[in-house]
Amino acid sequence: MADTPAVTADSYCTNTAPVPGIVRTVNAKNTGPKFFHLHGRRYDACWCGKEVSLTERDNLRRHKPPQE
Repeated sequence: MADTPAVTADSYCTNTAPVPGIVRTVNAKNTGPKFFHLHGRRYDACWCGKEVSLTERDNLRRHKPPQE
């Protein structure tokens, strides 16, 4: 893919802007205390092809691109 973002020396994706579109929210409130940390977490896709959670400022968290 030509629009693939650059990768740093330690194999992390340099992209912080999510792909425009629908943000997926995980509702795991009823799964119990073990998975309560997932409740309300928002996910969006990166240009590298990975789905990553968003920060409070709607930026992608630091992540590694998928292995080919």
